[in-house]
Amino acid sequence: MLNQRPFPLLRKLALSLFFFTLLLTVLPPISLVVQAQAPQQESQAPIQQLRGFWADAYNPGFRNADQVDEMMDNIARANANTLFIQMRRHGDVWYNNGLEPRSNDSQLAPASKFDPLAYAIERGHAKGISVHAWLVISVACPGANTQWGNPQHVCTEHGPSAQGTERWTTADYAGHQIGDLDFGHPGSVVYMEQIVQNLLKNYPSLDGIHFDFIRFGWSDHGYNSVSLDFYRRKYGLEADFRPKPDAALWSQWRRDRITELVRRLYIRIKVINPQVQVSAATVSWGGIGTYSANDWSNSAASKTVFQDWKAWLQEGILDFALPMHYFDEGKAENRKWYDGWLKWDRENTGRRTIVVGMGSWLNSRAQNIAQAERALVTDSQGRQLSGVAFYSYNQPFYGGGFEQRRQFMDELRNTIFKQPARAPVWPWIAYPTKGHLQGIASIDGQMIPFAVISLLKDGQWVRDLTASADGWYGTVDLDPGTYTVAVRDKEKGHTAEYQVLVEAGLVTNGP
Repeated sequence: MLNQRPFPLLRKLALSLFFFTLLLTVLPPISLVVQAQAPQQESQAPIQQLRGFWADAYNPGFRNADQVDEMMDNIARANANTLFIQMRRHGDVWYNNGLEPRSNDSQLAPASKFDPLAYAIERGHAKGISVHAWLVISVACPGANTQWGNPQHVCTEHGPSAQGTERWTTADYAGHQIGDLDFGHPGSVVYMEQIVQNLLKNYPSLDGIHFDFIRFGWSDHGYNSVSLDFYRRKYGLEADFRPKPDAALWSQWRRDRITELVRRLYIRIKVINPQVQVSAATVSWGGIGTYSANDWSNSAASKTVFQDWKAWLQEGILDFALPMHYFDEGKAENRKWYDGWLKWDRENTGRRTIVVGMGSWLNSRAQNIAQAERALVTDSQGRQLSGVAFYSYNQPFYGGGFEQRRQFMDELRNTIFKQPARAPVWPWIAYPTKGHLQGIASIDGQMIPFAVISLLKDGQWVRDLTASADGWYGTVDLDPGTYTVAVRDKEKGHTAEYQVLVEAGLVTNGP
């Protein structure tokens, strides 16, 4: 009996070892369990995706501190992270420290007690929200603007009623004066540079500058007398020559003037603060072109208002475009246009990126969420756009009111914005490998308008530039190093060469 007693114990030990081994084969090690859970944990980590709202100056949102607090609470409530706040409307502004007159909106709290932009930056940053100053660029002198006559207002001295070279505004082909600044006139260009530079210097914590109406109003606009004179001079035309609105050379002249303005503002901004983001609300009316999805030259942006934002992205003179894809989801043709533009966007980000602007006031909550989902999806080639923005904060969907807006913010947080996201860090800003260059074309101390400037590096041609009417030239995204700047006066055949050093992430001021 004594010799038989160990066997039951051995059997129990054997069975225990068998079941333990079985468990090891069925269950993964603890480390593997942790690894299996990691993706779920990572899915809740903040991603980089711009989720924004435009807040316009026509509606409540930033007329006093309480409105700003409510707005920032709602944006944070939606799990959004970016605000485009309208700070310049028609030559009047919604901030205290500017060159132009502060808005005389009767509901705007007095300047002695409230600075809308300063307070928006403070409250936005406290909640992790990026704040971009939205500036209407060209539309300055509408007849209903009560600031016209204020000595600080641009249209008082340089509007449609000014005479000769002092008139900075545009006209149509028939000669009717239009209350929009014409950027074929150097005075308009320099003035807008001063506005933007002053804004950045007085509000150094601003995250971005957002351009709106940086274009002509229509295809028959652009006939400022000074711009016409420069055009005739450049192309050797008669003093009374008046090009037709659809003339190819004249259309390109107007297109180039707007592109030059964007380039100049972009570089001027980066001189002051290379971290400031530069964006623009761009036109995407109807379909992309008349004949096919690749027919950019016949798009409304390029052909009708001379806003070649496709080229701006290719050149890199915007950090991102916000095309205004304002389409009624309930209409089949509109839905087709919207989806066509999304496809085009993914194929045409150029050197920068695109954030989809949505006409949310046109659509229901469900329709807006459907449009945003389609905008944020990755296509079959792995291309993805950088976010969405709703126009507008005041009316983020068709109809509704105060409480309905809060409910929609909750709905966004529980659906398309469920995963937390922070405003993107654009790599060309955060980790720059390229530099920028600007200067005034001159030979022997004499400014040369429309000079041709060639850039050479290590004896090799890099690119040619054309100076503007006031001699300014500029370019972006140059490899660091020493360059030769060769200036040529085409009229007199004179040349001059200068050496400049381009550094990554900085703007070099050339000769």
